[in-house]
Amino acid sequence: MLKPAVLLFITMATSATPAWPCSVVGPLPTPQDLVSRAQVIVRARADRLSDRPGREGTLAGSRTQIRFAVVAVLKGRLGSGNLEFNGHLDQNDDPNDRPVPYDFIRPGGRSGNCFALGYRQGAEYLLLLRLGDHQSFAQPNDLTPYWTPLAPTNEQLFGDDDPWLRWVSVEIRNRSGRVPNNPLQPTSGVEGFR
Repeated sequence: MLKPAVLLFITMATSATPAWPCSVVGPLPTPQDLVSRAQVIVRARADRLSDRPGREGTLAGSRTQIRFAVVAVLKGRLGSGNLEFNGHLDQNDDPNDRPVPYDFIRPGGRSGNCFALGYRQGAEYLLLLRLGDHQSFAQPNDLTPYWTPLAPTNEQLFGDDDPWLRWVSVEIRNRSGRVPNNPLQPTSGVEGFR
Protein backbone atom coordinates (compact mmCIF):
# COMPACT_ATOMS: atom_id res chain seq x y z
CA MET A 1 0.00 0.00 0.00
CA LEU A 2 1.31 3.45 -0.96
CA LYS A 3 1.79 6.05 1.76
CA PRO A 4 -0.41 9.19 1.43
CA ALA A 5 2.59 11.45 0.70
CA VAL A 6 3.78 9.20 -2.16
CA LEU A 7 0.25 8.95 -3.56
CA LEU A 8 -0.08 12.75 -3.43
CA PHE A 9 3.25 13.18 -5.29
CA ILE A 10 2.22 10.69 -8.01
CA THR A 11 -1.15 12.42 -8.42
CA MET A 12 0.47 15.87 -8.69
CA ALA A 13 3.16 14.68 -11.12
CA THR A 14 0.73 12.99 -13.49
CA SER A 15 -1.83 15.81 -13.49
CA ALA A 16 0.59 18.71 -13.84
CA THR A 17 0.36 20.76 -17.02
CA PRO A 18 3.72 21.64 -18.56
CA ALA A 19 4.59 25.34 -18.82
CA TRP A 20 5.89 25.95 -22.32
CA PRO A 21 8.10 28.95 -23.02
CA CYS A 22 6.79 31.49 -25.49
CA SER A 23 7.81 31.24 -29.12
CA VAL A 24 6.86 33.26 -32.17
CA VAL A 25 6.77 32.03 -35.76
CA GLY A 26 8.61 34.33 -38.15
CA PRO A 27 10.97 37.24 -37.55
CA LEU A 28 10.39 39.75 -34.78
CA PRO A 29 9.91 43.40 -35.78
CA THR A 30 13.12 45.41 -35.83
CA PRO A 31 13.54 48.22 -33.29
CA GLN A 32 13.02 50.67 -36.16
CA ASP A 33 9.74 48.92 -37.10
CA LEU A 34 8.53 49.10 -33.50
CA VAL A 35 9.08 52.86 -33.34
CA SER A 36 7.43 53.32 -36.73
CA ARG A 37 4.40 51.14 -35.94
CA ALA A 38 3.78 52.50 -32.43
CA GLN A 39 0.95 55.03 -32.52
CA VAL A 40 1.95 56.60 -29.21
CA ILE A 41 5.30 56.48 -27.38
CA VAL A 42 5.51 57.77 -23.81
CA ARG A 43 7.83 57.85 -20.86
CA ALA A 44 5.66 56.88 -17.90
CA ARG A 45 5.97 56.06 -14.21
CA ALA A 46 4.25 53.01 -12.70
CA ASP A 47 2.19 54.61 -9.93
CA ARG A 48 0.04 51.89 -8.44
CA LEU A 49 -2.44 49.11 -9.07
CA SER A 50 -5.50 50.36 -10.88
CA ASP A 51 -8.94 50.22 -9.33
CA ARG A 52 -10.09 48.43 -12.49
CA PRO A 53 -9.57 44.67 -12.68
CA GLY A 54 -7.26 43.20 -15.29
CA ARG A 55 -8.42 41.48 -18.43
CA GLU A 56 -7.88 37.76 -18.33
CA GLY A 57 -8.34 35.14 -21.04
CA THR A 58 -5.79 36.66 -23.42
CA LEU A 59 -2.12 35.97 -24.03
CA ALA A 60 -1.17 39.07 -22.01
CA GLY A 61 -3.94 38.44 -19.49
CA SER A 62 -3.68 39.61 -15.91
CA ARG A 63 -5.93 39.80 -12.88
CA THR A 64 -4.74 43.36 -12.22
CA GLN A 65 -3.94 46.51 -14.15
CA ILE A 66 -1.25 49.10 -13.48
CA ARG A 67 -1.90 52.84 -13.45
CA PHE A 68 0.87 54.92 -15.05
CA ALA A 69 1.49 58.66 -14.86
CA VAL A 70 2.74 60.01 -18.19
CA VAL A 71 6.00 61.90 -17.73
CA ALA A 72 6.58 62.81 -21.41
CA VAL A 73 4.94 62.13 -24.77
CA LEU A 74 7.53 61.37 -27.43
CA LYS A 75 5.18 60.43 -30.27
CA GLY A 76 1.43 60.78 -30.82
CA ARG A 77 -1.17 62.25 -28.50
CA LEU A 78 -3.05 61.16 -25.38
CA GLY A 79 -6.40 62.16 -23.91
CA SER A 80 -5.08 62.28 -20.33
CA GLY A 81 -1.91 62.15 -18.31
CA ASN A 82 -2.60 58.60 -17.12
CA LEU A 83 -2.64 55.15 -18.69
CA GLU A 84 -3.95 51.84 -17.39
CA PHE A 85 -3.40 48.39 -18.79
CA ASN A 86 -2.80 44.79 -17.71
CA GLY A 87 0.11 44.11 -15.40
CA HIS A 88 1.20 43.46 -11.84
CA LEU A 89 3.58 45.12 -9.41
CA ASP A 90 7.03 43.59 -8.89
CA GLN A 91 9.54 44.36 -6.14
CA ASN A 92 12.61 44.21 -8.40
CA ASP A 93 13.95 46.12 -11.37
CA ASP A 94 13.90 44.32 -14.71
CA PRO A 95 16.57 45.88 -16.96
CA ASN A 96 16.99 44.65 -20.50
CA ASP A 97 20.33 42.83 -20.76
CA ARG A 98 20.72 43.21 -24.52
CA PRO A 99 22.54 45.96 -26.41
CA VAL A 100 20.67 49.05 -27.60
CA PRO A 101 18.71 49.18 -29.83
CA TYR A 102 16.83 46.39 -28.08
CA ASP A 103 15.68 43.62 -30.37
CA PHE A 104 14.07 41.47 -27.68
CA ILE A 105 11.95 41.84 -24.58
CA ARG A 106 13.35 42.35 -21.06
CA PRO A 107 13.95 39.17 -18.99
CA GLY A 108 10.56 39.38 -17.24
CA GLY A 109 8.83 38.54 -20.53
CA ARG A 110 11.02 35.72 -21.76
CA SER A 111 9.01 32.85 -20.38
CA GLY A 112 5.36 32.01 -20.17
CA ASN A 113 3.08 34.34 -22.10
CA CYS A 114 5.49 36.35 -24.36
CA PHE A 115 4.96 39.68 -22.57
CA ALA A 116 6.62 41.42 -19.60
CA LEU A 117 3.69 42.15 -17.29
CA GLY A 118 5.70 43.11 -14.18
CA TYR A 119 6.31 46.73 -13.19
CA ARG A 120 8.13 48.15 -10.17
CA GLN A 121 6.11 50.85 -8.43
CA GLY A 122 7.77 54.24 -8.91
CA ALA A 123 9.95 53.05 -11.81
CA GLU A 124 9.79 54.61 -15.27
CA TYR A 125 9.10 52.76 -18.51
CA LEU A 126 9.27 53.61 -22.18
CA LEU A 127 5.92 52.46 -23.55
CA LEU A 128 5.45 51.87 -27.28
CA LEU A 129 1.68 51.77 -27.60
CA ARG A 130 -0.95 50.87 -30.20
CA LEU A 131 -4.69 50.71 -30.05
CA GLY A 132 -5.76 47.13 -29.44
CA ASP A 133 -7.84 45.46 -32.13
CA HIS A 134 -9.57 42.12 -32.57
CA GLN A 135 -6.11 40.52 -32.66
CA SER A 136 -4.92 42.35 -29.54
CA PHE A 137 -3.17 40.31 -26.92
CA ALA A 138 -4.79 42.08 -23.94
CA GLN A 139 -6.55 45.43 -24.33
CA PRO A 140 -8.96 45.61 -27.27
CA ASN A 141 -9.91 49.22 -28.13
CA ASP A 142 -7.37 50.67 -25.65
CA LEU A 143 -3.76 51.74 -25.99
CA THR A 144 -1.54 48.83 -25.03
CA PRO A 145 2.13 47.83 -25.16
CA TYR A 146 1.01 44.23 -25.76
CA TRP A 147 0.63 44.37 -29.54
CA THR A 148 3.58 42.24 -30.64
CA PRO A 149 4.99 39.32 -28.63
CA LEU A 150 8.59 39.23 -27.33
CA ALA A 151 9.24 42.82 -28.40
CA PRO A 152 10.71 45.63 -26.24
CA THR A 153 7.51 47.70 -26.11
CA ASN A 154 7.52 48.35 -22.33
CA GLU A 155 11.12 48.55 -21.21
CA GLN A 156 12.20 49.91 -17.84
CA LEU A 157 14.21 53.14 -17.92
CA PHE A 158 17.08 54.12 -15.65
CA GLY A 159 17.34 57.91 -15.69
CA ASP A 160 17.52 60.67 -18.26
CA ASP A 161 20.63 59.18 -19.88
CA ASP A 162 19.04 55.77 -20.44
CA PRO A 163 20.44 54.47 -23.78
CA TRP A 164 17.07 53.03 -24.93
CA LEU A 165 15.29 56.34 -24.26
CA ARG A 166 17.96 58.22 -26.21
CA TRP A 167 17.93 55.75 -29.12
CA VAL A 168 14.13 55.82 -29.46
CA SER A 169 14.11 59.64 -29.25
CA VAL A 170 16.64 59.90 -32.08
CA GLU A 171 14.72 57.33 -34.15
CA ILE A 172 11.50 59.34 -33.74
CA ARG A 173 13.29 62.53 -34.79
CA ASN A 174 14.87 60.80 -37.80
CA ARG A 175 11.52 59.39 -38.95
CA SER A 176 9.50 62.57 -38.47
CA GLY A 177 12.07 65.11 -39.51
CA ARG A 178 11.32 67.13 -36.37
CA VAL A 179 12.24 67.02 -32.70
CA PRO A 180 9.66 65.24 -30.48
CA ASN A 181 8.53 66.64 -27.15
CA ASN A 182 11.64 66.73 -25.01
CA PRO A 183 11.75 63.23 -23.50
CA LEU A 184 13.88 64.52 -20.67
CA GLN A 185 11.35 67.10 -19.47
CA PRO A 186 7.87 66.46 -18.05
CA THR A 187 5.02 67.39 -20.37
CA SER A 188 3.09 70.50 -19.42
CA GLY A 189 -0.13 69.07 -20.81
CA VAL A 190 -1.03 65.84 -22.51
CA GLU A 191 -3.01 66.36 -25.68
CA GLY A 192 -5.89 64.23 -26.95
CA PHE A 193 -5.01 61.05 -28.82
CA ARG A 194 -5.91 61.00 -32.50
